[in-house]
Amino acid sequence: MKPVTLHYLDHDESILPHLETLQDGRQALAQLDFSEVGFTLQRHRSSIIDWRDEEAINRTHQREIMQLAQRFSHCDAVIGYPAILRGPAEASRHDDHLPIQIAHSDFTDDYRPMVLNPARPYGTFFAPCLEAAGISYKELNAAKRLLMLQFWRNTGPVNPDFPLAIADARSVPHHALERRTVNEYAGETLAFETFLLQPPNQKQAYRWYTFPNMTEEEVLIFRTYDSRQEERGLPYWTPHCAFANPDPASAEQFRTSVEMRVLCLFY
Repeated sequence: MKPVTLHYLDHDESILPHLETLQDGRQALAQLDFSEVGFTLQRHRSSIIDWRDEEAINRTHQREIMQLAQRFSHCDAVIGYPAILRGPAEASRHDDHLPIQIAHSDFTDDYRPMVLNPARPYGTFFAPCLEAAGISYKELNAAKRLLMLQFWRNTGPVNPDFPLAIADARSVPHHALERRTVNEYAGETLAFETFLLQPPNQKQAYRWYTFPNMTEEEVLIFRTYDSRQEERGLPYWTPHCAFANPDPASAEQFRTSVEMRVLCLFY
């Protein structure tokens, strides 16, 4: 595929554009082991008819994705997060709903102590998710393993202006990740830590993939935290970001997408 521009956090805290060659994830999928690379693509047909209906997505699609997360991970219990919709309509209401163009992985090793502690600012957002799942903080704290999965679905043009790129977790060393605190997101006070990715150097190259022509009947599943991976000293991060589509035909084909996050518990 043609080189595309991805953005990294430079050492002077500026945002650095960098040319990267993306591999076609569809062609490589059979050789990509989720437990190692941190992502996979699956077919998944939803009952949602209107992907602009946020209420229906949070009422119906969240349940579908929670069921998928349990089948996929073989976990004992799941906690669903509200959907994040990205598209022109959502971006007009809040800049945080624009496609995120800096390479990042959602959560650091602070994720587990954060969600286990209701006194943290994140608890205001997280407690209703627990309640909706019928899980108490006592039951949450009893879990031996916490796995956070993200489910990303393209709900607009199959050749959008800002597709998603995702990195092979094995190619991204821990020292290349810079932790930053996101105090507020889309108007909510969350105060969670995220990883921003530094640019590659001459001794290290990241392996980036994209899945062209994704439809609304496919979902990209990727790991953004896993306490078991953390305990074993293995990557629990999966960097990803949007990139400007170099195909002229993508102009004015504005990306719309739905992100669902599910916390999987293992007892």
